[in-house]
Amino acid sequence: MARLEKPNKVMMLQAAAVLIILQMAGNKRKTAPCNNPTITEEAEIECILDERGNDNGKKKKRKQTHEYLCAWTDGQEPQWVAAKYLKGTLALEEWENQEEEEPEIFDSPEVLTEKCHSLAQLIQNAKRTSILLGAGISAPILPTFRGKHGLWTKGAHHNKKANAKVSDGLQPTLAHEGLVALEKAGFIYYKATQNYDDLSSRSHFPAHKLSELHGNIFTETCDDCHKVFHRDFEVPKDDSVDHETGRHCEDCGGILRDSIIHFEENLPERALTTAMNKFAESDLTIVLGSSLKVEPAASLPFRGRKRTRSNRVYRDVKACIVNLQPTGYDSQADLIIHGTCDQVIDAVAKELLGSNWR
Repeated sequence: MARLEKPNKVMMLQAAAVLIILQMAGNKRKTAPCNNPTITEEAEIECILDERGNDNGKKKKRKQTHEYLCAWTDGQEPQWVAAKYLKGTLALEEWENQEEEEPEIFDSPEVLTEKCHSLAQLIQNAKRTSILLGAGISAPILPTFRGKHGLWTKGAHHNKKANAKVSDGLQPTLAHEGLVALEKAGFIYYKATQNYDDLSSRSHFPAHKLSELHGNIFTETCDDCHKVFHRDFEVPKDDSVDHETGRHCEDCGGILRDSIIHFEENLPERALTTAMNKFAESDLTIVLGSSLKVEPAASLPFRGRKRTRSNRVYRDVKACIVNLQPTGYDSQADLIIHGTCDQVIDAVAKELLGSNWR
């Protein structure tokens, strides 16, 4: 069974408050004037917001103090704290594990229109089109992980959607709806998603044509009879042991477990095997909103080409990537579109299904 492999950097740690002692008057947080430089104050850091003065060994005429901008759990104004006082803290470890934000790239309106037309033509001429979804397709309503202010980036605290949940009543995006319409018209052969947000199911995309590679936050499965329960609430527990949800099967009483896949855990064998076979059979694959950094999902769209080379049979296999940032697989794509998933799928649906496709 394939495991969910870690990206180049360790997954961001869960946010946690950290206790530190600020021992210099210039660095301690205070709400009243203080002339005693030996006074110390215990302060709770919620997270680090920014960093300055880290020259990484570069020589500068005027060396700036290495400091971190810290947010406090009690809501007080953020304050710059010297780096030496944060050594060994969870807040600093969390900050160092967060990724630098990559700038987003947007095609001009003219170029975007031309590329969407090219994609529509590829879909129209393909016999089997398979789609791989990443967090970017849900970006209009949910936070991404590596996109602008993504949850795993150093700009995460700017993300206004950080606490958004599908269970709060959020609906599938325009791109989700467009994929359903394209599938009904016979243009989509299969879809695999790295998202556990349930939006593919909620958009009514056919379950027999869908692989949820990283699980579904709304489903739990019985250990004994293997019945799957689809809930209207998020089933995982923060303090869960081995994915147990604390509930039991309504049919046989067996233990129920959530389906979320964490790093270093095996992907669901049936979902992965089916997706691998379907993508290998496809002559067009489309990536929608994925940085393609997490294997084995990242290489799925290019399995058809690997099969062609190994079997030494010529097949005109095409691949398209729709993402606002570069990916490690860009060199293997025939078409790269720097636009939002909503923009691209709406334009493609209008060309293939008509302007009133919704």
